[in-house]
Formats: sequence, structure tokens, C-alpha cells
Amino acid sequence: MKKALLAILTLLLTLPAFPQGRNGLQVGVQGGTNLRFGSGIQPRPGGSFAADLRYVFLTPLGYMSRVGFQVGAGLGWQTSFQRSSVSSQTDITAYNHASDGTLVPVPIRYTIAADANYQDKQWELTVPLLLSFRFGAFALDLGPRFALGISPSYTLTLNNGTIDAYLIDYDVHITDDPSIGAIPSNGQSFGGSASGSAFALYGVAALGYEWHLGMKGVSPSRYNSPHALESTERYVTLQFYAEYPFWQNQNLTMPNVSISASAFPAPQISLPALAKPVSFGVRVAYTIFPGSDKRYRCYCFK
Repeated sequence: MKKALLAILTLLLTLPAFPQGRNGLQVGVQGGTNLRFGSGIQPRPGGSFAADLRYVFLTPLGYMSRVGFQVGAGLGWQTSFQRSSVSSQTDITAYNHASDGTLVPVPIRYTIAADANYQDKQWELTVPLLLSFRFGAFALDLGPRFALGISPSYTLTLNNGTIDAYLIDYDVHITDDPSIGAIPSNGQSFGGSASGSAFALYGVAALGYEWHLGMKGVSPSRYNSPHALESTERYVTLQFYAEYPFWQNQNLTMPNVSISASAFPAPQISLPALAKPVSFGVRVAYTIFPGSDKRYRCYCFK
């Protein structure tokens, strides 16, 4: 991963040295869904939406192809889900008062089963830095996207729960009783906000089609040279994209929760780790390459 990023950054730094490169401005919007995959996870799609503004640099690569980069900034919103079946067993020691006032240890083995439904959501400030290829009308963009989460929050709901407290020394089971803690039939919810800043590094791949909307330029005869032509060009791009978070500083575990009990210690629930979400969707962009009256520079992409 580090070597791939270093190679992309090195190539991006050398591209502006090409003499026939051209600068453009792009406005884009994208929307899609995301899924968390893993053992014991029941996939449930989340959603995402983002808009951004990008600086685009492209230079000819042969007769029909171009290569360059895109860098910009944008704002997005996303939510993701994870639905898992939980089976947790915890050993706890409670204490009873004997008739003489001494404390008698009472070992308890808690067994908890439930369906855990997790959701997180946040706004994101996003900075893409992508290597761009244009093969005729086909548009391919690859590279990293940096994201800063704004006010990330989560909700965890436990449904269809059963709690069993086994008093080991007495060989007695107490099940779904308020004294040991119980999950209500309509579920029990926990929630909160993540502390600190949420950073992430995504890998992005986008492939699609680019329509050339024509050009408006300066006549070559004005400079008595067929190469003295620079024109304003416009494009509309439709791409399918996929993203994967290679790195996140957020804790990739569900929040720890405990069930309140009236007579015994509150049982703890061990929850599965969160899987990283894979995102995919559609992006639409409008790009303009402004023209001017500079001489002897062939900027036109054909």
C-alpha cells in the first residue's frame, strides 16, 4: 500500500513538467451505497452522497489518450450498518452477606444471545488525489481519498435477546428476570458520539465514459500556424466507482454495553468487531478546460 501511494505521488509530481499539459476545473456529485462483509454479518446497505470541486491536469499520451491527475475538496455524508448475531458468555463473582455478616462469593456465569444492529453516520470533509487516464472516451481514475469525519455518531440496538445467569455453586439457572437483567421485547438501544477527530484514507477506483461537448476556440489562421490553436473544451463524465477504507483511526469495535440488573452485577456483552465498509456507486462530473490566445501551443484533445 505504501509503495503504491509513493508511486502515485511521484507520478503526480512529474506530470506538470509535460509542456502540452492542460488545466481544467471540474464539478462533480456522487451517490451510492456501502456494505460490510464478514463472518456472521448479515449485509444491510448503507448510503452515501458527496459533492466536490476539483482541479484537473491532463496531458496527451499518444494520439487518442491522455494522462494527468485530479485534486480537490468536497463535502459528503454517509451512514453504514452492521447486523450480527451475538452470543456472549461472561463469568462474574457476586457476594452475599452470611448470617454472621461475612461476604460469601457467588460465582455467576452469564450467557447472553441477541441480534445486534449497529449504525454509524457522519459528515465528511474529503480531499481526493487521483491519477487520471483517458483512453479515447473511457475515463479511469485511481488513487487515495483523504477524509475527516464531522460529528460521527452511532446507535446500537439489541433485539430478540435472552439472558441466562447460572449460579454455579447452587446449580441454578435464572433466565430473563429483572434481577439478572433483561432485554425488552421491543429491543434496547444505546448510542453516542465518537470522541476526537475521525480520519480515514480510502482507496478509490472509478471507471466510466466521457462525452466531449465540443470546443470553442481561436482560428489557427490568425497566427499563420496550424499549431497555434487553444480552445475551450467541455466534458461530461459518468463513472462507476468503488472505495475501500485502507486506514481509519476510529475504533473498529462496537461500543461496550452492559445490561442493568437489580440484584446481581450488570452482565457485559461481548460484541463482534466492525468490518470495514466497501462503498460503490455512480459519479457524474462536468469539466471545462478554458482557452486563451497563447501562440504555438497545441492544447486540443482529439
